[in-house]
This record gives sequence, C-alpha cells and structure tokens, in this order.
Amino acid sequence: MRKTLAFLTAMMAFAGATARAQAPDFSADPVPAVRGEEIVLRDVPVGGETWNRVFGQVWARNVERSSLYVIRPKNGRANGKSVIVVPGGGYMFVSIDSEGFRVADRLAAQGYTAFVLKYRVNHTPPAPDAFMADMASKFGQLGKGELPELPPAVDDLAAAVAVVSARAAEWKLDSRQIGAIGFSAGSRTLIRLLEQKKEAALLHHVGLIYPPMTQTVTGGPRPPLFLAIAAGDPLFKQGGLKLVDTWLKESNAVEFHLYYGGEHGFGMMPKGTTSDRWIDQYIDWLAVQ
Repeated sequence: MRKTLAFLTAMMAFAGATARAQAPDFSADPVPAVRGEEIVLRDVPVGGETWNRVFGQVWARNVERSSLYVIRPKNGRANGKSVIVVPGGGYMFVSIDSEGFRVADRLAAQGYTAFVLKYRVNHTPPAPDAFMADMASKFGQLGKGELPELPPAVDDLAAAVAVVSARAAEWKLDSRQIGAIGFSAGSRTLIRLLEQKKEAALLHHVGLIYPPMTQTVTGGPRPPLFLAIAAGDPLFKQGGLKLVDTWLKESNAVEFHLYYGGEHGFGMMPKGTTSDRWIDQYIDWLAVQ
C-alpha cells in the first residue's frame, strides 16, 4: 500500500491533477462524464467493465464492448465535418473524460461532430489497490521502452472510421472531411491504423497528442498532421524529433507544437502552462484543413 500511495503523487502529474488532489475514490458512478448517443461497435457482454473516478477524471477499465459516443453540435452550428477522438490510458484504461468527452465538447462547440471511441484495453485488477500497483509498474517505464501493442484497439478504431464513413450521409457529414485525433496510447493506435488498415485512407487529417516519438510510421497514407507534446514528456525525451523528422521526409503538411511545460497527459486538465492552449491551436488548425 505504501508503494501505491507514493505512486499517486507521480500519477497526479500524469493526470493533470492539482496539488490538493486526494487519492482516487474509484467511484463507479459515470453519469456526469457520459455524453451523446452510444453506437456499439463490438456487441458483446459488458463483462467486468467499470467506469471509475480517478484524479477528477473518469476512466473506463476492462473494456470489451467497444463503442462510439456521438457528440453533435447544437443550435444549428454543424459544419458537416467530423473528428474521431481516441483517448489514451496506456491500454490499461480509456481516459474517456479528459482525453475524450471534454475534447469532444470543445469540438462540438465549434461545429464539428465528434465521436469518442471507447476501445478494448488490457484487463486490470478490479480492486483499486491492485490496479494502482499494476499502474505503478507499467507507467513507471514510460519513456524507457516502446509502448505495448494492442491490435484489438486498432481494430476498434478501424471499425469506428468505417462506421462514420458509412453513415456520413445519415448524420449530414461530408465523408471527405473525417479526421481523427489520438492521445498517448490512442495516438499509438492511430499510427498503427495508418500503417496497417485500409480505413486510414478515409481520414482527411490526423492529430497526435503526446505520441511515442520513437515511431517512424512505416507505410500508409500521410494526411495533414497536427502534433503536440511537452518538452518534459518522457516520450519526447526518449524519441526527440524522430517522428516529426521522418514524417516531414514524406509530407510537409505538418503542424508541430513543442511546449515548455505540461509533461505527459495534459489533455483537457489545466496545468498552468502553454500546453493548456493546445485545444485552441488544434481548432485553429482544423479550420484551415
């Protein structure tokens, strides 16, 4: 338990929590986080899936029933464009709130129809203490090796892109204006989609937020790219500019933001650094795509 509590301090930085944050209560009440209509992509029993409050956010764990949550613009502001939001979580959970619904809300306010992807993740212990101990061992290695592979997450993202494309007319969307943005493990999933799946050709633009910078993105299309990461992020310290350099060798349609502060996982949790403005800069970039 002592190791778990020590790990909470480090996780507060990862989660964007304030200095006054308390240990997670792992409440199972997800209602305040949920937005929009749910489109089931993989219709299997929910099983051991739980939604927990952790550091002022909501995380979905032990996901087997992958879904898309549709967040539509209000008051006739829809611009016919869409973005699929792929949260992170190290494939141990889906950061469905800070890197999902809160991002979608901002996009919808600007006229974009947003789709938050809840994808399959690795199984983690149900008990809070055991889960946090598991987190300590895995997130402690961030930036010290390659992020793990999870093909089911890539399959779920491919299914999501296919559904949005197939139902674009129904939702009054332009099928030529579908984008995707991934965070951390979600950006790794998006990279793998570009490399491995035919659905990648349906994406008009992509965003990678604090992705593994050691990646070279081997093969696949090169749509316009928005990339944002903090200089203090272990993934940037590990890979430097490798991902950007290799992408630029194949396409100059790159917007790259390297923030002085923010660390890893800033998402939509204010940290008092310039990384707090990433969402405004991303929306500005979207406007000219």
